Amino acid sequence: MKQLSTSILLALGLLIVPVVAAQVTVTGTVTETATSQPFPGVQVIIKGTLEGTVTDSEGMYSLSDVAVGSTLEFRFVGYRTQEVLVSEGTNEINVQLSESILEIDEFVVVGSRRLPRLVKDSAVPVDVFGPRDLASQTSSDIDEILRTQIPSYNVQRHGIDDEATLVRPITLRGLSPDNVVVLVNGKRRHRSASMALLGSSLNTGSQGADINMIPSIALKQVEVLRDGAAAQYGADAVAGVFNMQLRDNNQGVHVRLQGGMYSGGDDLVPNGINASNGLLSKHDYSATGRNFLAAANVGLPLTDRGFLNLSLEYRDADPTIRSGLRRDESALIQRGYPVNNPAQVWGSPDVSNSFVGFVNAGIDVGNNAHIYAFGGYGNRESEGGFYFRSPGTSSARAAVFRSGSVRAVADLNESDDIVCSEHVPSLDADFAAVNAFISQYKGQCFLFNELFPGGFTPRFGANIYDLSVTTGIRGGADDGLRWDLSFSMGNSDIDYFIYNTVNASLGPDTPTSFKPRGYEQQEFTISASGSYPIGVSAFATPLNIAFGLEWHTEEFTTEGGDPDSWANGKYGSQGFSVGSNGYQGLNPKFAGSWDRPNVALYLDLETDVTTRLTLGVASRYENYYNDFGSTLTGKVAALYRATGSLRFRGTASTGFRAPTPGQANLWALQTALSGEGDQLVETGQLPPTHPISAALGGQELTEETAFSLTLGTIVDLSSNLTLTLDYFDISLQDRISLTGNIAITEEIRDIIVQQALLGGASTTLREIKFFSNDFDTRTRGIDLLLAYDRESDSGNATQASLAWNWTMTTLEDFSQPRDISTFLGQSLSTPFTLSLLTPRRQLETEDLNPKHRIVLMGRHIRGAVSGMVRLNYYDGWYACRNNSNSCVNSTGSLLDEFDSAVIVDAEVGYRFLEDYRVSLGVDNLFDTYPDSHQDETGSQGNIRPESTPWDYNGRAYVLRLVADLF
Repeated sequence: MKQLSTSILLALGLLIVPVVAAQVTVTGTVTETATSQPFPGVQVIIKGTLEGTVTDSEGMYSLSDVAVGSTLEFRFVGYRTQEVLVSEGTNEINVQLSESILEIDEFVVVGSRRLPRLVKDSAVPVDVFGPRDLASQTSSDIDEILRTQIPSYNVQRHGIDDEATLVRPITLRGLSPDNVVVLVNGKRRHRSASMALLGSSLNTGSQGADINMIPSIALKQVEVLRDGAAAQYGADAVAGVFNMQLRDNNQGVHVRLQGGMYSGGDDLVPNGINASNGLLSKHDYSATGRNFLAAANVGLPLTDRGFLNLSLEYRDADPTIRSGLRRDESALIQRGYPVNNPAQVWGSPDVSNSFVGFVNAGIDVGNNAHIYAFGGYGNRESEGGFYFRSPGTSSARAAVFRSGSVRAVADLNESDDIVCSEHVPSLDADFAAVNAFISQYKGQCFLFNELFPGGFTPRFGANIYDLSVTTGIRGGADDGLRWDLSFSMGNSDIDYFIYNTVNASLGPDTPTSFKPRGYEQQEFTISASGSYPIGVSAFATPLNIAFGLEWHTEEFTTEGGDPDSWANGKYGSQGFSVGSNGYQGLNPKFAGSWDRPNVALYLDLETDVTTRLTLGVASRYENYYNDFGSTLTGKVAALYRATGSLRFRGTASTGFRAPTPGQANLWALQTALSGEGDQLVETGQLPPTHPISAALGGQELTEETAFSLTLGTIVDLSSNLTLTLDYFDISLQDRISLTGNIAITEEIRDIIVQQALLGGASTTLREIKFFSNDFDTRTRGIDLLLAYDRESDSGNATQASLAWNWTMTTLEDFSQPRDISTFLGQSLSTPFTLSLLTPRRQLETEDLNPKHRIVLMGRHIRGAVSGMVRLNYYDGWYACRNNSNSCVNSTGSLLDEFDSAVIVDAEVGYRFLEDYRVSLGVDNLFDTYPDSHQDETGSQGNIRPESTPWDYNGRAYVLRLVADLF
């Protein structure tokens, strides 16, 4: 390793022989300026190196072998860094630390297993966000907070996408949510039980962590590692790692109250079609998304050797309505149908009774050990709308209001003296004619217009519960040995509900509300880790050897729905749809529980080869002993300090991701827009090994593998201005993703019905999808950050940053469409063309997210007054209209390009009575919206695209009161 690194440096011409200087031992005491009390836990670092120590409980420190002429840095979270020159004859340096106005923490722990280090001394790109960054938002959701500050981070706003509306998937560096690991205090957090089956292509089928179950008030800082790290943190850490650091103060009460709402805009956009198609007046945008938040953080001493930190958050958010007038809605109103206004609801979901509590505690035991525990519990109810079920016209909901090209009617007449289908009004009949038929043939013939005269729009939601607990003990010895033993468990439980809908096969006896299914994700982890520095004469610092053993298991469980949600009633044979319409219940015989245990061993080596060069090597062995077998990943990282203000860094790593038990075994029957039009159809999500999936090309899933490369530089342009620039290149093989919706033929559906592979649910099934390892991708990008911060002794402070990201993903290899002539052992009269990766999926994989993102932020604090302005630039993006699989129809292309946009956020604040602060914030100050989507407005009711990279609700206001008590 030494020989290799030396040859590389010589080739680059960068190796400079250091000059040996006199060395001394420096001791001293650090105190807190405001109280003059000893300050424990302060980092004392020799500037430009990773060498240093930490003050003890009395605020004292001792540091040997300090070169005369070097500078000592004294740092602590939330305090201003002090720098002191070590001169000839200096043996004692005492300093006082004052609180930082900007609350910037330049130390990070993610990405390395050595002692915490400065961001600028990290061999991997890391972003750090402190309390002010987390609080200066109209939203308290962590996903929204990070979206406005990290250009390479994306979270789509979904209007109607089932689970993706309730638990929003996040993406980093152009990869799926499954490629991101979330840590809390350095320990892996469990996944959510939710899978985004109808999300956009990057998100479709993903099962990541629900970071909104962590209250923002509980966080001291968020560290975002933008680098492949599977060799350090295990499977999934391909795009990067989020490390949520919890507050650990042992005193004080921090309270936050805020209320907000949207301005209700969108009034500049014509919502409807032209007059020839029946333009009516605009809808009333009364649902402005009023929201309220109450949160508190309390720090308490746990004897004189520990702390207990408690955080509570309550949130409630009303829905928004951003809907336009559908063509069929206009026609129905003209024919007298009592259609709701609006019939189709697009907007943010209703979030109610959202409560999250978190605790973080620790206590010293003995001289060298520390017991810790942290965890949280949360629950929320979230609810959104589905597609409108039209009660008439040619767009009437099939198998409920329509049968083929005629109105669907259930024959209740057992004597058969009346043939209902001969008397039923046409689909174009007005409401009076339909009502007359209902009155005349009541008890003999049944139309669902009797239950829902104006049609219906199902309401879909879930009660979401989340529990996590981690406890452990860590310690060390005077010789540098550090060790950590821990146990973690996490549980995500989701109970779905749907109402304002029917099980059409039950006819007039159908209920209108159902509990269709429940999902549970449970994980357990036992970990033992340690590190030990070994002195190596050839190296400038000891070689840090980190090692660990980890056992982890996860289990995914599905719970069957109530009987009416999946039953095939007696009218199913008459062509009516089976199960709760919109989100069919899960038959208990298809429910189950699937687990996957694995054990991991890892080794991590890191040292300063010279005072200029830091090298790190990591390797991890994982064994999935009940299915995938074993895998070995590795990583090499380097940081070279060319001068005191110029650094170069780079990494190369391999990674992998195993499919989750849920992805490998999930059954779900849903209603979605047809991939070849704007009709609602039943879609089946099946395990890839199910006989139907296998007949369509499905097979047992394998792991996804990755190779990642990053190269970057860090330049200190001045003492207050820093530039970082990083390039990344990630190749993924055998990506795990859902196929496109495969539209099956009548012949194939008949075979499925004959073999009873899905029970009665198969009679109205139109499309199939399943997980596969069907394609490879290459993702490249550049991250640039220019950061400035300055504090004055007079109490003023300025902070500014410019962040830019460019990310591009290309499909490298995928299966081509092919014809199949047999299905489930039976010959097909007409060959069926099978395409697993549809043009729509290809487009969304490469072009759904903006390729360029820019975040420009400025913050100034002057005495009691503060102000912040932030600009977010989003490059243009593409989407296929009307959910089309092919992105074309008989009239031409259905590919839409959406323009770039700049979103401006602002906040002003005022501090009074020393401990109170009031602020007014505005997101999207100029009320900017994505381009209108009038063709989809006419067919589906959405004015904006189905998913957007920023909030489509328009301008938002928030009034916030913050108090620091006691």
